[in-house]
Amino acid sequence: MLLLNYHHLYYFWTVARSGSIAAATQRLHLSQSALSLQLKELERSCKARLLERSRRGVALTPEGRTVFEHCERIFPEGEELTALIQNGFQAPALLRLGVRPTVSRDAALRAMAFVKEVERACRVTVISAEPEDLMARLKARSIDLLISNRDYAPALGEGYRSRLVSRLPVYFVASRAIKSVVRSFPADLKKTVLLLRPSDNPVRRQVDQFLSRRGVSCSVAADSDDVDLLRRLALEGFGVAVLSALSVASDLKTGRLALLHAAPVGIEEQVWFVCDARPHANPTVRRALDGLMDRFALFGKVPGVRSLLGRSAGMAR
Repeated sequence: MLLLNYHHLYYFWTVARSGSIAAATQRLHLSQSALSLQLKELERSCKARLLERSRRGVALTPEGRTVFEHCERIFPEGEELTALIQNGFQAPALLRLGVRPTVSRDAALRAMAFVKEVERACRVTVISAEPEDLMARLKARSIDLLISNRDYAPALGEGYRSRLVSRLPVYFVASRAIKSVVRSFPADLKKTVLLLRPSDNPVRRQVDQFLSRRGVSCSVAADSDDVDLLRRLALEGFGVAVLSALSVASDLKTGRLALLHAAPVGIEEQVWFVCDARPHANPTVRRALDGLMDRFALFGKVPGVRSLLGRSAGMAR
């Protein structure tokens, strides 16, 4: 029987969420050497490397992504249980968001900030998982809101409510070094490689159609639904990523990534909210959910997006 040390697992989860060992030490109040030792112990227990380390921070390996997804379920539920016990077993106002890896983490952060603003008494937790898991959790009412780039309400059946929150313009972006190679867009894309979503992803289908109409044939170096992985690969100079304005706004502002075209090319990424249509039992959570489903706007609080990408980066039509 494999015996996992849950302290080690929590340290790994914190490092993965923080993006670097240095940042995690501030949260965990551990030295870098002590934290690195704990992570090595966990990798020894798992018999697999979970994190790739570089000067820029850490990135999850495929095995690390699997462990991280389990942690995203284990620790939020542990926090929920702790809050329940501390509250005398009276259910606290807790809104649980289920987010697909295909969605930019900034969308979840904006939703969390909205809830904090309109319902200060409502706590928010986030779970990242694949759609089948998230739909099962929504049906079991172990999450309250599903954030995705597709409308899963029809697949869930009757009794579920959905809302198209935004249509985000999608851009071809790369490091400055790669931009110097792609002088003529999109023809020069054949001189590099693309970092794309899998072939069944709606954004990927639009990208394929865009390139096909222009007679451009490109090599694909990555097929991943993980938005942040594609972004990180682009930052490291591994190729051209095709990502939404929201995903890359801060990188464009700092100059870490560059646009390969000035105007939108007509490729869009949708952001959907899906929830149970029945009123939530907790009135505070109910008000927070109603606010997200009726009034939340993804843009308007995203610094720099409009100035960087123009007015095309607007709210859902």
